[in-house]
Order: sequence, then structure tokens, then C-alpha cells
Amino acid sequence: MNKKIKLLLLANFIPHYRLPILNMLGEKYDFTIAHYGKLIDDSEANFNQIKLTIKGINGFFFFKENIYKLAKQFDVVISLGELRVIPRRFGLVYWGIGVTASYDHAFDSNSKIDGIRIWLMNKADSILFYSDYPIKKYVQKGVDWKKLFVANNTVKVTEKVIIPYEKKHFLFVGTLYRQKRLNELLKSYKQYIQITDKILPLIIIGDGDEKVNILNWIKQENLEDKIILTGQINNQQTLKLYYQDSVACVSPGQAGLTVLNSMAYGVPFVTSENAITGGEIFNVRNNENGFIYNGDTNELAGIMKKLAEDNELTYKLSRNAQNYYFNERNAEIMVKGFDDAIEYAFNVKKN
Repeated sequence: MNKKIKLLLLANFIPHYRLPILNMLGEKYDFTIAHYGKLIDDSEANFNQIKLTIKGINGFFFFKENIYKLAKQFDVVISLGELRVIPRRFGLVYWGIGVTASYDHAFDSNSKIDGIRIWLMNKADSILFYSDYPIKKYVQKGVDWKKLFVANNTVKVTEKVIIPYEKKHFLFVGTLYRQKRLNELLKSYKQYIQITDKILPLIIIGDGDEKVNILNWIKQENLEDKIILTGQINNQQTLKLYYQDSVACVSPGQAGLTVLNSMAYGVPFVTSENAITGGEIFNVRNNENGFIYNGDTNELAGIMKKLAEDNELTYKLSRNAQNYYFNERNAEIMVKGFDDAIEYAFNVKKN
């Protein structure tokens, strides 16, 4: 197309990990993001921004601005939430997980509201999912498969780092929330160092509500020389150095975008089968590019022992993880999913 599609994304805020993907969209479209979070500096953003304001009534939040008046200025609108469907000339794309998933509800655990969710999302011109998991469910409920698209959730990593044969530590990366079950990671690590002659330190990157509890536990168990808390790190170049020397990234309670970040740097991911996820856990192929265990701390300790002691196994999993990211889950593939959903919605309204 000679003229760029005018594209609007309605979002709550712009998280740091999403910025590279959004900038890639900004290269292809006349792109604006309307959100109520902190504005991104113009030097970092390859898109326009509109600052929204919200008000709350009885636990519900509303935009003070007239969203429909704003949306009518664009060819296609991507919405994360429930943009009410009215007669419109713009194409509408709903983007999301497609099923229930949160810190309080396991992935696809609340099928009672599937009917409402699918009915609502079917009002859009195209639907864009984080993974291909929901597609079968939506088709079974009568949604036209041609309007269903996937932009597999990922992060942007361009450098294919050299994977060292001998690695130096285990790693956890993420906000320190109770729901991520860091207590299980700590207990498993303690068990691991009791059953191996090859003790590797555990590095925990992140901040959050559980930090004080973690520090107290480490002190109580006299493990200050083996478990290291760095605080939050967002800089990819700094994170790369930690990832590159990691035997594995271990997260008992959550399998989110850290799965893809780990794999991009050649780090196997280890998580439990009932971890919180938005679908990213489907990237972990057991005993191929990581491990999915049953949630038992003894089993996790055994996996850590095996990875620490068997360099050949760890190196194989590391190469598989890195190749998987660059061949199947790189940022360009995610953006291609957006392209397909945007152009489909645009053509629906144009025709």
C-alpha cells in the first residue's frame, strides 16, 4: 500500500519490554498509542502518543475522553479491552490471551464466561491471540477461522550470543510476588545443594513484595554466599550478561515473557505444569529446550542437580532454546501476526 494505514492502539500503559515491538509497528504504520501510563520519551518512541485520563466509579474505570470520537480518526483500532461495538468505519482488532488468565486464575480455568468473552470478541473484525491455544475453542463456538490470528508473545533480541559450554549459575528474573512461588524455588535450591558436589549460585533479579521475606530466609539458612539478589534490571545489555552464563532460568510459579527472553540468550527454562501463564508456557518443550515438572520441590531439586552436573545436556538444551527463539519466536514473527490481523480488519471495513 502506498499510503500507510492509520493505526491506533488503546492500552493501559506501555511496559518497557513491549517498546521494541511497538517501535517495529511504528515503522510500518502511521501509529498512535493512547494510554494513561507514563509517556515514553520521544527519543525512544517510533510512534505518536495520546495521554488519556481515567476515573473510577464503584470499582469500574472509564476514560474521561471520548474514545469513539478519537477512534473515528483512524483506519484500524487495536483494543486490549472491551471497546463497545457501535456503527463504525474503522476496522477493529481485539488483542489478548483469549481465555481466562491472571495471578488469581489459572490459564483457561474459568470456562463459565467463555460464551460472553467469545461473543464480545467476535464483534471485532479480527481477533489477535498471544498463542494459537484459543483458536480451536473459538471456531467451535462459531467464530469464522479466517478472522483469527496469532502474534505469539515474545521479546525482541537481535544478537545471537555465543553459548558457553560451562555455565556458572542458576537464574530467576521477574517481579518478586508471592504467586510466583519463590519459596518453592528457595526450598528446591537448598535441597539441590545438599545432593550435589557441583554447587552453582542462584541469582535472583527483580524487586517486589517478597524481597524482604526472601532476604530473611537466605539469612536464616546461612546462604548469603550462594543466593544473590541484584534488584530490578531492565537494561537488556546487562541482563544479557546474566542470561549468557545461566544453566537455566527457574520460575516455579510463572511462565511469562521471561521464557522467550531466556531462550533468546540460549538459556533453558524450568517451570511447573500449573504455572501462571498467558500461553508462553507452550514454548517450553520438556527435555528439549527446558523442563516442565509436576510442582514437587524434590523433582525441581533433581532437575537442578542434573543441569549443574551434565554440561553436555545443558549445552544441548541451551542450543535448542536459542534456535527455537530465532527460528520460531523472534520479534519479526510476532509483528507479522499483527500485520495479518490489521490488514484483514482494514480490508473488511474498506470492502
